[in-house]
Amino acid sequence: MSKNSMLYKGVLFEDSFDNYLSRESTSICQFLYFLCIDDIAKHVERTFYTNKSWHFKYSVSSMIKLFVVKCFRQLSYDKTISSLTDEEAILLSFYDENGQIKLPSGGTLHHFMKYRLGEKGVNEIMMLIGEKILKLSQEKEAKIDSTPLEASRYDKHADYNPHYECKMDKAHITMVGTYPIFMTHTKGLSGDSPELIDHIEALKNMNANLEFYSADGGYDSFLNHSDIWYNLNAKPIISYASNAVINQEGEEERIDHWVNKKWKLGGDIHAPMENKLRFLYEIGRKEQVGMYLRNQNIRDETFDDQYKKRAECEKIHGHIKGTVKFDIRRVRNQSRKLYSLLSFIAYQLLVLTEMQNKVEDKNSFGRYF
Repeated sequence: MSKNSMLYKGVLFEDSFDNYLSRESTSICQFLYFLCIDDIAKHVERTFYTNKSWHFKYSVSSMIKLFVVKCFRQLSYDKTISSLTDEEAILLSFYDENGQIKLPSGGTLHHFMKYRLGEKGVNEIMMLIGEKILKLSQEKEAKIDSTPLEASRYDKHADYNPHYECKMDKAHITMVGTYPIFMTHTKGLSGDSPELIDHIEALKNMNANLEFYSADGGYDSFLNHSDIWYNLNAKPIISYASNAVINQEGEEERIDHWVNKKWKLGGDIHAPMENKLRFLYEIGRKEQVGMYLRNQNIRDETFDDQYKKRAECEKIHGHIKGTVKFDIRRVRNQSRKLYSLLSFIAYQLLVLTEMQNKVEDKNSFGRYF
């Protein structure tokens, strides 16, 4: 377990995460005291601040942690500030050089998150957190699924989704193991499949090292199979229909036919199958590559066992909704995407705190207040 130190009023205080593991209840601020996001804070300072010193009145990492407290306690901005004890304010590093507690107002915190960061900043922070989680994780299996962000039944801006029987928006979430890595937000009737390419690109930019990427039948297309395989070097585990058949264009004989036909572009039928598939993908025959990959899944007797791991999605989605506000009730239409992303990164930061401190009991936030 990690130790942390803090200089307060000229006195050096040291603390260890071990001291709080056996307690029945602990402040969420004490938990976040052991979260290290200095590199993320520096990125925010470089990217979203000018050189004017008054912009640095409060520590960026302290402001981000304070917003996590808001999401975890599910309070308004003003009530979040008033809920903090002096000890909690110190744990979040809200004090000046003289040791005097200096808390921002609710309006200052709101301005920082909504206007200083905005959607662009929040998306960048999400990517940075996802990259940190991937470096700490040993998991090699990713999965994607969508979950409803429920709205009021009287909400005129939200779509009614007959499958979920409610008005809603959607959050599309990629996890590695049980760790949330990336999210996109759409309207409630938007399809799942078009979101996949953004998630693939995000994982690629995070340098994710994966063996499998699983998805349900809503993502079943030849292009999705080939995009996952080519961009992530991972096996696509995508559910297929019960009446799915072997596609002849995806058989090895047809693969060789097209590789040979394009020999002037560099096709070599004597190359390993992986090289032939990459060649076909790069000359625009992505669907044929996807046909080959889906054929392999249909023939694979272990496919069902691999696909079962995707069942963790709904469990983690439910845990996110039980930990932070992850719906769009009482949120203005133009702010819904931003606030759903903010809630997501708040949960990510809670997970990251556990990972950084090697907590074995994952997602164990029930004892914090």
